[in-house]
Amino acid sequence: MKATINLWIMLFFAFAIQSFVLAILFFLKRKGDRIANSIFGIFLMLFSYNLLFNCAYWSNYQGSFVEHMSFTNFIPWVSYGPLLYVYIKRVLKQRPFTWTDFRHAIPVIWILMVFGRFYFLPYDVKLTVAAENTYENYVNWWPIPREYMVYTVMLLMFVYVFKIYAFYKKEKGNVPEPQRLWIKSLWLCFSGFAFVFFIYFVLIYMRLMTISNDYLIGYAMIFFIGIVSYFSFMQPNIFSGTIQFPFAKYQNNGLSRTIANEMKDKLVFLMESDKLFLDNSLTLDVLAERLNLSRHHTSQLINEYFRVNFFEFVNNYRIDEAKKLLQDHNNTLNINQIIYAAGFNNRTSFYNAFKKKTGVSPKSYRNTHRKTS
Repeated sequence: MKATINLWIMLFFAFAIQSFVLAILFFLKRKGDRIANSIFGIFLMLFSYNLLFNCAYWSNYQGSFVEHMSFTNFIPWVSYGPLLYVYIKRVLKQRPFTWTDFRHAIPVIWILMVFGRFYFLPYDVKLTVAAENTYENYVNWWPIPREYMVYTVMLLMFVYVFKIYAFYKKEKGNVPEPQRLWIKSLWLCFSGFAFVFFIYFVLIYMRLMTISNDYLIGYAMIFFIGIVSYFSFMQPNIFSGTIQFPFAKYQNNGLSRTIANEMKDKLVFLMESDKLFLDNSLTLDVLAERLNLSRHHTSQLINEYFRVNFFEFVNNYRIDEAKKLLQDHNNTLNINQIIYAAGFNNRTSFYNAFKKKTGVSPKSYRNTHRKTS
């Protein structure tokens, strides 16, 4: 059968290339959470492959590589949900993965167990298998029969639709509104894709749609890629795992009250729970990146809510940490060691900041505290 190319197939092909380029950008971006970027890059790469697979199918292309593509569409199908879930988990919690996260690889392992042997057959053998319909000799349909494979994939997608929503609902309070918008957009697009995927195969099962030239899934995929592209161009900092606030959210060149309160709470959390102040190389730029704010608005936030500049703000936390260490009778560190343990990088700045806040030297503070305890 002669290959046919129409406007829709050309459009899908263009979006496949666009998804591939976006994936490369996520892979190459050095700034931000590189693991999260790589996970989403893999997601987009599979999206690109899925669209190319569909283009080859819709165009009736008969090249030799087509036989090698047989059943490979199951790999992206079962990977979308797990990849998006672990990406969103990484973005929302900003913590390393644990061994339990590897359970999300089970769907891909399952597909490789089913089709793995067939994938690596020579081209001529695959042609014979296709002509004689003897797939059962090379494909392990256990424990799910062939006719139920697609339904299992659909169920898996909806499981992850609900898992992502439940996780987002639980953790959304830990991230600012723009980042929540990014996550919600991804979830809604994936939910729409899963729903269209379901409708597509239901219509085929009910013989209300022909399998040839049915672009329903393609529409959902290019919409997803379009949303990612929009955020990429309008909010390029998503490539570093962050999103800066649009200028429309600022009032009189300052943060709106709601957003400022969110950022203030996040700043306190970063200092008290993550103890960023212990890093003696901490700068305003680094803190701004963690807050997903500009340098200017981070400084403004500290000035307006804490009535100090950046250095005083950080040093106050370091002095409080030093005081705890000086008060601890079980602590065997000397004062020079406490200086660096509290986040300071030199003796002079520590002594000046400590005396300014407490009115006494670190040695006097330790002696006084131990005498009165």
